[in-house]
Amino acid sequence: MTRPAAPVRAAEAGRPAAARLALAQVGYAVRALWRTRMVLIFTFAMPIVWLVVIGIVAGNETVDPVSGVRVMQFVTPVAVAMGTFFATFPTLATSLSEARDGGVLKRLRGTPLPAWAYLAGQIGAALIFAVASLAVTLAVAVVAYGVEVRAETALALVVTLLVGIASFSALGLAVATVSATAAMAQAIAIGASIVLAFISGMFVIGGELPEWLSRIAAAFPLKPYTDALKTQFDPFEEGSGWDPAALAIVAAWGVAGTLVAVWAFRRQPRSVRTHAPGVAEAGPAAREKAGAPGPARTARRPSASRLVFDQARAANRATWRDPGSLLFVVIPVGLYALLLTMQGNVVLPGGMPFATFFAASMITWGAGTAVFMNLPEAVARARDRGGLKRLRGTPLSASQYLVGVTAAGLALTFLIAVLVLATGYAFFGLRIPAAGLALGVLVVLLGTLTLAACGFLLAALVPNARAVGAVGLMFLFVLSFASDVFIGGGGPDWLSTFGSLFPLKHLQNALADAWDPGGPVLDWVHYAVLLVWAAGAAALAVRFFRWEPRRA
Repeated sequence: MTRPAAPVRAAEAGRPAAARLALAQVGYAVRALWRTRMVLIFTFAMPIVWLVVIGIVAGNETVDPVSGVRVMQFVTPVAVAMGTFFATFPTLATSLSEARDGGVLKRLRGTPLPAWAYLAGQIGAALIFAVASLAVTLAVAVVAYGVEVRAETALALVVTLLVGIASFSALGLAVATVSATAAMAQAIAIGASIVLAFISGMFVIGGELPEWLSRIAAAFPLKPYTDALKTQFDPFEEGSGWDPAALAIVAAWGVAGTLVAVWAFRRQPRSVRTHAPGVAEAGPAAREKAGAPGPARTARRPSASRLVFDQARAANRATWRDPGSLLFVVIPVGLYALLLTMQGNVVLPGGMPFATFFAASMITWGAGTAVFMNLPEAVARARDRGGLKRLRGTPLSASQYLVGVTAAGLALTFLIAVLVLATGYAFFGLRIPAAGLALGVLVVLLGTLTLAACGFLLAALVPNARAVGAVGLMFLFVLSFASDVFIGGGGPDWLSTFGSLFPLKHLQNALADAWDPGGPVLDWVHYAVLLVWAAGAAALAVRFFRWEPRRA
C-alpha cells in the first residue's frame, strides 16, 4: 500500500522550489516589461528628459555661493519621485490586468508556479525598474548638475523610497484586480498617474498650486512622497529628514491597496458576447445558414469615397476603444483647465491672454498625439500583424487606407480643438474674432496634415509598432519644450532657434497669431515651414514605407 508514494516523492523532488520559481518569474517579468513602451517612456525617458529640459530652461545657477548649492538640487527629487512612481503604479496595473485578460492567471493553476510567486515576480520586476530609474536619474543629476545626496538624510531617503515603491506597487495591483478589463486598468492607471502628478506639483516650477488643490493632493500618496524626498534633498533643511506623517499617509494607501488586491485577486475577466444568448440571427445571412433561399443580389464594388469613409470610421472606433491612446488626446483639455485654474487668464508680455496662447499650445499637443504618435503606431501595428499586406486582396487600396486613417486623426484633432476652445470660452474668458476662428481652421488642417506626414515617415523608418510609439512620444515630448507648447517662450534663445527647425513650433505660433485679440496675424514663414515639412516627410515616407512586416 505504500509503493505509490515513491513516484509522488520523485515528482515532488523534481518540482522546482517555490523561491526558485519566484526568482525565475522576476527575470521573465523584467524582460516582458522591458519590451513595453510604457515602461521605457514613463520609467526612464520622462524623468530624464524632464530633468534635462528643466536644467536647460531654469539653468543650474548657484543658489548659495557659500555652500555651492545649485538649482537642480531642488529639481532632482521630483524626477526621482516621478521615475519610481511611474515604474510601479501604472506598470503593475497594466501588466497584471493584461495577464488576467489573456488567461495567464487562470492557467497558473495547472503549473508548479504558485500565485504568490507570480505576484512576487511582478512586484520584483517593478522594484528593479524603480531602482534602475532611481540610479539613472541620480547618476545624471550628480554627474551633469553636481547634485549631492545628503549623508544625514540617507537613511530616511532609503526608507521613504522603499515605502513609496511598495505602496505604489500595491495600488497598481489593486487597480488591476478591480478593473473589468486590461484597457480599463490602463486608462485608470495612466489617467490617475498623470492627474496625481499635476495636482502634486510635479510639473510646476517656480509657482504655487492653489491651496484647495494642494489640500486635495495631500490626501493622496504621491504629494507626501514627493514632499518628503524634497526635504531629504534640501541642504537648507535641518535634521535627519524623517517625515512620519508623510510615511504614514503613503503606507496607509499601500495597506489599503494590498487589502483590495487580496480581496479581488481571484476575479476573472468577464466573458464578452457578441449577442445575447438564445437570440437568433436575422437577415439574409441567417436565412442562408438555415438553407432558405434569399433574394438574388449583384455584388457591387464600393465607391472610393465609401471605402475611405468606412476606413476612417473603423480607425475612429479603434481609437475610442483603446483607453491608453484616447487618454493622450483627452489630456490637453484637462491640462488646459488645470493651468488656467492655477494661473488665471493673465496677459503675457506680448499682450496676448494666456487663455489664447495656451489654447494654441494644447491643440498643438493634441494634434501631435493624435497623428504623430497614435496614428503611426496604429499603422505600424496593422503592418506588424499583416493587415497592410492583406489589403491587396480587398477593394481597399493603399492610398484609400492612408487617407481614411488620416481623416480619422484629423477629426480627432478638431474634436480636441473644439473641446479646448469651448472650455476656454465657458470658464476662462477666451474670446477669438470670427476671422481668427476661420484662419485657425486652416492652420489646424495644414498643421495636422504635416504632422501626419511626419508620423507616416516615423512608421516607415522605425521597425515595429512598439518602437514607433516610444520614439514618437519621445520626439513629441522633447520638441514640445522647444516649441512654445509647455514653456511659452521662457527658454533660452538657442532652444527657440532649435524648435523653429521643426513643424510643432510653427503650428503653435501660427495658431496663436491667428487668434490674436487684435486681429489675425499672418506670418508666412510658419506656413512655408509647415508646407516644406509636409512635402518632404510625405516624399520620404512614400520612398521608405514597408507594407509587410519586417522579418526577424
